[in-house]
Amino acid sequence: MSLTENYTENLALSVSQNADIQRYFEEPTDVNQNISILALNNLTSYEGVVRAVAMEVGEVPLLDSLSRVCEEDEQLLNSDWYHNIKKNQFNRTISNVYKVAINGVEYYTIAYVRSFYQNNQWCTFVVFISLNDVIYDTLLLKNSGVDCFALRNKDGSIFFQGGNNQYYNCLEENVNFYLNPRMITPKGVLCTSVADNNLWSVETFVSNRMIMSTLLPYVLGIIATIATFLVLTLAAVSKSLGTILRPIIQLSKTMDQAAQGNLDSYVKVDRLDEIGTLERSYNKMIDDLQASIRLISEKEEKEQQAKFRLLVSQIDPHFICNTINSINYLARKGRCEDIVKVNTALIAIIRDRLRVNDIQVMDTIAKEMNVIEQYISIQRFMYGGELEVVWDVEEDIKQQMIPKNMIQPLVENALFHGILNEMTGQFSGRLIIRLHKTQQGIDLCVIDDGIGMDEACLNKVLQESLAPTERGNKIGLSNIRKRLYYFFGNDNAMTIVSKPNRGTAITLHLPSNL
Repeated sequence: MSLTENYTENLALSVSQNADIQRYFEEPTDVNQNISILALNNLTSYEGVVRAVAMEVGEVPLLDSLSRVCEEDEQLLNSDWYHNIKKNQFNRTISNVYKVAINGVEYYTIAYVRSFYQNNQWCTFVVFISLNDVIYDTLLLKNSGVDCFALRNKDGSIFFQGGNNQYYNCLEENVNFYLNPRMITPKGVLCTSVADNNLWSVETFVSNRMIMSTLLPYVLGIIATIATFLVLTLAAVSKSLGTILRPIIQLSKTMDQAAQGNLDSYVKVDRLDEIGTLERSYNKMIDDLQASIRLISEKEEKEQQAKFRLLVSQIDPHFICNTINSINYLARKGRCEDIVKVNTALIAIIRDRLRVNDIQVMDTIAKEMNVIEQYISIQRFMYGGELEVVWDVEEDIKQQMIPKNMIQPLVENALFHGILNEMTGQFSGRLIIRLHKTQQGIDLCVIDDGIGMDEACLNKVLQESLAPTERGNKIGLSNIRKRLYYFFGNDNAMTIVSKPNRGTAITLHLPSNL
């Protein structure tokens, strides 16, 4: 797989520098397609490992290297498996092994799919890898002292097997091949080796008859040697044998427990000889290991808390600058009462952000509602217009704790990307802020009746990078995604529903065990 990954990276670099190929994706005409196919075909491997390549950019028709691309390859590119992988833009994976015939030659093939970002578009590369060299190397097992062998896909299906066919059923019955690297059966021994990077496995079966015929002379010799040695040893040290072996066996068992993750496994030290020294060294090793784990855990926890507090305390500098400019405008007009209102609201918002410390990354719903009221009052002064705000909050949950600064980014997103009229520069619409209790916790939903989004725009928002580059849905939603990931380990707790000219609803599903 390392060869495949390196080849794909080199191919991606070559394609990005090839003007003929780039011209096709800019102008997908028949002439440009033929020229780009020739250029792409020149990038394939002539050593028999990489049989063909294909690539796809956006909605432009698929481009392949033409030569040695067969019907089975095209079926794979039209399968649900391939289309599902394309949807996940950061994915890279391999297909199951399949067999094709080209010019009378059979090829065992896998498809390696790799996506990357180029020229403001996502490109998907498919490299068709021939496994014939792997199959040839596997055939050498016939002469290596095994009865039969097989190669399995990552889904457990066997795609190649050889050797004595009377033992094939032993391979077929090995359904737990990932869990049993070595399994003893009534007929012999089955060994499995699983690759880490692609989860393929090589299985070999050695029958009892072959084992006995190969090892019998050695076994008899070893048995005779061991028997002689034991007789002589027992005769010489029969009194001290138990005293020597018992602490060693106990230490071995304790070390096995530690190797399995039980770091509370200590041994009792009651000797002053070499075995006692070994026992004390083992106990000290366990102490040192526990101390190291505690230090690492504490460091990671502090780092995560610091990152989370930074996310909670973020406030848009554009909002502060615009608010101060509005205060200057009101001062020039002599509107002192309005200055006091706007300044008081701004101070309340900034003070709320400054309260973030070890125990204030959470706050009650009631306090968050107060901050949002201050935020909305400032926006009303700055933009004017008709803005209706409706709170739909169950009374018995207002004192419940939720993560700070979750509501404000959603409200900002609704105001500036849904309700703000770009022609007049004023608000025109209705905003609903809803918090309801559910069996799992609390659903926080912000709904606007603004311009909404079509399916393409919605998908772009859902797949937006977490790197904040602008205000609105990119700073606010990315900030929320990061904090949801901090709490849950993923960002699936956010759902967005939107229709053109019918508004947008963004919902956060907050569990009750926060």
